[in-house]
Amino acid sequence: MNSLFTYVLALKEKVNGVSVLEQEFHQSTAVDGDIMIEKRELVVKFENGVILKNQVERDQTNKYSEQACSECWISYEIIYQPAKMEITPKKKTFTNQCQESFWIKIKKMQSST
Repeated sequence: MNSLFTYVLALKEKVNGVSVLEQEFHQSTAVDGDIMIEKRELVVKFENGVILKNQVERDQTNKYSEQACSECWISYEIIYQPAKMEITPKKKTFTNQCQESFWIKIKKMQSST
């Protein structure tokens, strides 16, 4: 449980030994010209004391097909860890959801071998 991946995966599916204790969610939108920008932030505290922040920012435009992997900014960051733990890496960022999905898929395969 010393990998950022473990906590990211725990947000998406059940992971043995990693339980969510609290979640705090914030969402906002802003308009820049003719583009609406959506920002979401999720702060999750796990039972073992680890706190993870997930941020997503995306432009809500209709110029991309739903099948294309449109640009957005996704980040996961460990903002607190108990002194007895050393979670690495501390932060991971992606520029689209396809990149994030691929990283999760690869990490799952690596952790099962």
